[in-house]
Amino acid sequence: MNDVVARFAPSPTGFLHIGGIRTALINYIVVQQSKKKNPKSKLLLRIEDTDITRSKDEYKKSILDGLDWMGIEWDEKPHIQSESINRHKEIAFKLLEKGHAYKCVCTKEELEARRLENQKLRKNIKRLCTKCKNDSATQQLEKDFCIRINIPNDGKISVLDKIQGVVVVENKEIDNFILLRKDGTPTYMLSVVVDDHDMGVNMIIRGDDHLNNIFRQLHIYKSLQWDLPTYAHHPLIHGDDGLKLSKRHGAVDINEFKKKGYLPQAIINNLILLSWSPKKDEENIEIEEIINTFDLEKMSKSSSIFDYNKLNHFNNFYLQKEENYKFFEEYINENSILKNFFDLDKILMKKLFNTYKKNINFYSELENIAKIYYDEEFKTISNNELDDNFNIILNDFMKHLDFIDVWSKDNLKNCINKFLELKKIKFPIFGKPVRIVLTNLKEGPPINDILFILGRKNTFLRLNNYINSANIS
Repeated sequence: MNDVVARFAPSPTGFLHIGGIRTALINYIVVQQSKKKNPKSKLLLRIEDTDITRSKDEYKKSILDGLDWMGIEWDEKPHIQSESINRHKEIAFKLLEKGHAYKCVCTKEELEARRLENQKLRKNIKRLCTKCKNDSATQQLEKDFCIRINIPNDGKISVLDKIQGVVVVENKEIDNFILLRKDGTPTYMLSVVVDDHDMGVNMIIRGDDHLNNIFRQLHIYKSLQWDLPTYAHHPLIHGDDGLKLSKRHGAVDINEFKKKGYLPQAIINNLILLSWSPKKDEENIEIEEIINTFDLEKMSKSSSIFDYNKLNHFNNFYLQKEENYKFFEEYINENSILKNFFDLDKILMKKLFNTYKKNINFYSELENIAKIYYDEEFKTISNNELDDNFNIILNDFMKHLDFIDVWSKDNLKNCINKFLELKKIKFPIFGKPVRIVLTNLKEGPPINDILFILGRKNTFLRLNNYINSANIS
């Protein structure tokens, strides 16, 4: 296997999409695999910013920050496509000079009229510009023209795609697409080929929504006698309704996942399994193992469903790992709500996290939980579960709590068990009302965990406030 030079080429016209992250991830994995034998292999980053009206610096920053957060590293400094526009123009005129392109003056209205006419006649004709190529006056123009590719009518073109297999298209099915617009700006179809060639890209891995572009782009490569890259078009991600993943399905921008408190490990684990299987019983797989076992050619051709429940499953698995607590502290610094609480009492936050980590999908779910435990003005809300019988039991229980010397989970659990055994009380009769008194919630962690999180001082403060408000003597 020779050196692999791949690229990830996002457009800064929006935030970095989870589908884009998947493409970047696959490119990264393939390059990392190659680097083990070919150290000169590279993953290049190209910012395709030629859509001037829609490209924004905030989106570019989102792309760079998102890739960095995900641990997807690229080689060399980012290539900025807009800096190569003169080079793109040069190639367009070179194709024109060699007869592989021609000047066109057709208007949008003329082309649309021909399309509608073909539609009425039930003719499936891709090439709507039919007069310019052979019109000498048009070909002698010095301005006010666009440049179109000149593709032969006969023959076919084929490509061996590492995922899709052999794909063949007849030349007559390919439109005579524009290379250079009338305003002198190059189109995506031209720019991407020129950039890939000039950057030395020999492996192009991207979504299969670009599959049809291969045949247009191959004509440019062949017309210029440039070396052809290897292609691999992976299937797209769909929502649970079978449609292309979008905002209607929930979070799709990598910034949203980061803001919610997902871990890169979970996102990587989830994304890589969408169209590939490591052939093992366990679903959890981290990046190093993926790099060692991933096979691009074993990816499925079919689109896959992005399952948020599965992502939550993976995220819960990774956030529970003891060594990953550092990621929670990093997240706290970017979450103003949790940071305010953390600055007030770091120990309380750690106790809170260690208790609830089994039950949360992502870090931001701790915001509302923390509000309960950090509330210095906490008051128990009136509830039917808190009757006179319970009030008597609670008053008695507090006396037992007062004898605990070391406020630990085990000591608290033993105290509760001994109290229930002594009073011959079933736990539900006692546990649920105590949880309500302390948190205003019917469901939650074990009572001894709640007592441990609150600590002795706050536990007695809340219990006494309730007793005083209920006028229990």
